[in-house]
Order: sequence, then structure tokens, then C-alpha cells
Amino acid sequence: MTTAPEDADAIATRRATVAQLRATGLSIREIAARLGTTKDTVHRDTQALSRDTATPSDQDCRTPVAPDILTVALPAATPATDPATPSRDTATPPATPAVPTLTVPLDTALLADLATLTRNGTTPALAIRRALAYMAGAYRQAWDADLYPPDADPVIERHAYTPYRPR
Repeated sequence: MTTAPEDADAIATRRATVAQLRATGLSIREIAARLGTTKDTVHRDTQALSRDTATPSDQDCRTPVAPDILTVALPAATPATDPATPSRDTATPPATPAVPTLTVPLDTALLADLATLTRNGTTPALAIRRALAYMAGAYRQAWDADLYPPDADPVIERHAYTPYRPR
């Protein structure tokens, strides 16, 4: 059985909410009552979250530094195509280029943060893109202003908010 993309987003959002509520100490029954679902659904979600965050004991759990992440996340340069044109009878359709993908283990804290960022209806992918763009911009700004050396993580102490104005 294949899950539709809308269903997958709904499940991911529900699981993030389940993780956040479990982190606050609520029972499976209490979470089910809050979400208007069954305790069996919440139980399956917690099992799926446990499977997703499980780490083999022999796996290196250290976070790779930026160059390693880039090596893993970005595909190698596409090889040049052969200048010889095959005949129409033997031609195969060109392969669709692979889209770079980043895989991150989802622990309880990350799922809780994602649940917060998607509470207003934003998709998980858009929430992650916005958060990453915001932090990258803050880091670039601190480094460009020579407030921090490029090998140090800037400390962000304050946020500025624009007042909410309904459209």
C-alpha cells in the first residue's frame, strides 16, 4: 500500500506532535484523547519514531563537519555524455538526474521542534528550509561582520519580530 504525499505529511506532522507530547510526559491514552485518534495509532506512531531514531551500536554517532556533509549530500559532477549519438532503435531515454537528499535521524527533540514549526500548517520540508535559511543567514552575517571567526558558531541572543498584521 502506497501512502499519498498529503497523507505522509499528515502522518509526519502527527508523529512530531506525538513525540512532543510524549516528551512532556503524557501517556499514550492522553495523547490519543488530545489528538482525537485511537491509542493504537499513537502506539504505532511511538514505535515508528523509535525505529526511525534507533542507531546501530557500531555506528559512529558523531555529527560530520561541513565538508563531509557536502560530500555526502551533493552528488558527484555529472559525467559528460558520449558525443556519439545512438540510433533511434537502440537509444534509451536519458536518466533523470538524482536530486541531492539529506537524511537526518529524527530524535525526540528534533521532532518536537519540527512540530512547533509546522503547527501553523507549514509543511515539514518548508519549515526545515526556512529554519536552515534563517540560521545560515545569521551565521553569514556574523562571519562577514568579523564578529566571529569562520570556524566558530555565532551565539544568537535576541530575535526581532515584525508585528503581526492579518491580511
